[in-house]
Amino acid sequence: MVLATVAVCVGLLGCSQTSQKPTAPQALGGDHGLAATETAPGATSSATVTPSPSVSASASSTQPVVSATPSPVAPPAAVAPASRAPVPASRPAAAPAPPAGSADGWGSPAQVETFDGTALTASHWYIYDSPDARAYPREASRSVVSGGQLRLTGGVDSAGRDVSGGVASTFNQLYGRWEATFRVDRGKGYSAVVLLWPRSENWPTDGEIDAIEVWDGGRQSGGVNIHNGSANNVVGGGISADFTQWHTIAVEWLPQRITVLLDGTPRYTLNRPSSGFDPIPSTSPMHLALQLDKGCVATLPCRDASTPQWVTMYVDQVRIWTAPPALLG
Repeated sequence: MVLATVAVCVGLLGCSQTSQKPTAPQALGGDHGLAATETAPGATSSATVTPSPSVSASASSTQPVVSATPSPVAPPAAVAPASRAPVPASRPAAAPAPPAGSADGWGSPAQVETFDGTALTASHWYIYDSPDARAYPREASRSVVSGGQLRLTGGVDSAGRDVSGGVASTFNQLYGRWEATFRVDRGKGYSAVVLLWPRSENWPTDGEIDAIEVWDGGRQSGGVNIHNGSANNVVGGGISADFTQWHTIAVEWLPQRITVLLDGTPRYTLNRPSSGFDPIPSTSPMHLALQLDKGCVATLPCRDASTPQWVTMYVDQVRIWTAPPALLG
């Protein structure tokens, strides 16, 4: 989800054989707010959307472009001081393990992240650090690996700043499958987001795929939104679920379709139309971003008296597949 006035992201130049730094001071993050044209949870837009219990893939395009040499990343996030965000020593609840091995037709994952250490793997992740950004302020200390999970925490610190956290993968590819097992605390004022952002940073022309945006403070629903084209055309739909509990969200991006699955069940499908505008991004490789975005921007709700001091998005596992030739056509 992106505001037209802010279109900078992470600056990952994944396919370069020479490491390069991000291009400019940035309000790091794949999405920057809820665009006025986006679909609210529970609603559906565009006649090309097919809520589908089963999906067949057909496609024709080039092979995936995968980042061979990741760009430099920010230093691993340190454990935040108590004045900022608590870091529990153990898991708040055990996450159900997604099925091991392959997804149907996709083979084995190219990358698996289980967050079992004490810090993110520096070659795999970029940690957002832009606490003074006008919109979506984020701080590296709000993105912590602890208790076998990545924890992205939002809240007001001792200096009165309301900031949150986010990270972006350095693995860029044109088409593929991405999967994240996550949950998020209740609390207005923060949106939990799993999305794909273009390596080119040419937004909105090169598109954006929001697999799920959980801006509902009660966490009982989320939205899927797909952006494409210079006019920021957006189609999407809603998914109802209790996102305070563990769920695995997956997105399959292919030339002919995009499918979003919740716990292995297709919940939203966008098929390429036979004529007219093509809503499926196809012009830049993309990477996964995981974000807990501060609200009070565009139509995202603000914090209120009911919001806890700290609101955390927990990510237990990420898996990434490259698209097999059979699915690309």
